[in-house]
Amino acid sequence: MSRLRKNRHVRRFIRRFGGARLIIVLRLLELPFRVAARLAVARLPRDGRLLVFGAPLDRFADNAAYLYLQMSRSPGLRCVWITGSRDLVGRLRAAGYEAELRLSRAGIRASLRAGWFVVTAYASDVNRWTFDGARLLNLWHGVPLKTIERDMTHGPMAALHAARRPRSPLALALADETRMPDVLLSTSAFISRRCFSSAFGIPTERCLDFGYPRADHFFAAQDQPPSDLLIKRRDVWQRVRDAHFVVGYFPTWRDDDSPFMERSGFSLERLAEIVAAQGGLLLFKPHFNTELTLPAGQAVVLQPDDDLNAYLPLCSALITDYSSVAFDFMLLDRPILYFVPDLEHYRRSRGLYFEPEEMMPGPLLFTATELYGALSALTPSSAPDPRLAHVRELIWNGYTGDSCRRLREVIESGLEARDGQE
Repeated sequence: MSRLRKNRHVRRFIRRFGGARLIIVLRLLELPFRVAARLAVARLPRDGRLLVFGAPLDRFADNAAYLYLQMSRSPGLRCVWITGSRDLVGRLRAAGYEAELRLSRAGIRASLRAGWFVVTAYASDVNRWTFDGARLLNLWHGVPLKTIERDMTHGPMAALHAARRPRSPLALALADETRMPDVLLSTSAFISRRCFSSAFGIPTERCLDFGYPRADHFFAAQDQPPSDLLIKRRDVWQRVRDAHFVVGYFPTWRDDDSPFMERSGFSLERLAEIVAAQGGLLLFKPHFNTELTLPAGQAVVLQPDDDLNAYLPLCSALITDYSSVAFDFMLLDRPILYFVPDLEHYRRSRGLYFEPEEMMPGPLLFTATELYGALSALTPSSAPDPRLAHVRELIWNGYTGDSCRRLREVIESGLEARDGQE
């Protein structure tokens, strides 16, 4: 199943047919079985000390992976990573962690007993058939510049969140996709109010403004990767770390697969040449939802299994667009270039929470020529845009790398309160 979901031909068919349309058809077909399963699973006893973790497309990455690695060290808690990837299960077990296949007997048993589902985005990161009755902690996967979930009014996935009668067949069929999490991780009260509360239909009181586990290591020395489980090859990480000047280019994906790079005349090889002429190294990673193959030249291209945030603190400067990676990078107080040749199209087709001038502290570059010129002017000592400090404070509210600790305290305090009542 994991291989099928990752197959590029399958994913291309899904995008052309319409992701939301396909989900709706499948959910309606399974509705009688899903309703029965919800009623049965919700009655099962849950163990508050057992936490199951997962991430989309069976990756080991993002906030869930970082929190799992930290909380697995906590005495009194049992943390299990659930995935459809046999390779990932093997790697985690070899490193001394607990992991199970999603549809194995042990994986189903763990997810039926777990008191907490800790997910990167959706309950399906673990198993959407087994989460009724558990508490759902959604760590999400970044501060959104582009609209998400209920706030999407355009794009192929907006139909999933359209207003419906609460007990209608379609509402019941899509209950897994639209369920409000019990707790949602955020980065600041500003982001909770401006984005997450409306996107997930959740009161701000249930948003934990703690910062992100994936950024905790930004505040530590970069002597080694945060974990070898988060990178494909340590020698590549070491090469990037040892480089004098590193520019990262990390674009987000386009819902409609629009060829924005080709239309702008962009060349990854040319970008790498400009950085190399400055004695530096270009680091490139396309979004994991993107089918993108470009001649790389001298660029270092990260693999799908490489977690981007394991490399982000090694970058001297960042090139991106509407990706949440820009907000993470602001914690490092380094220059950001925004390559946005399709800004108006993206604004119309997807929608933005913020005006670019409001929350994008760096030059907005609309052509490849503008990008090459701005990049040529960068040096290892270049300062960030003066607006960055203000935006960073709005987004992160003084966060200093303690998200994992604070999340663990929330879990453990809930256990102590429950134990005191027994």
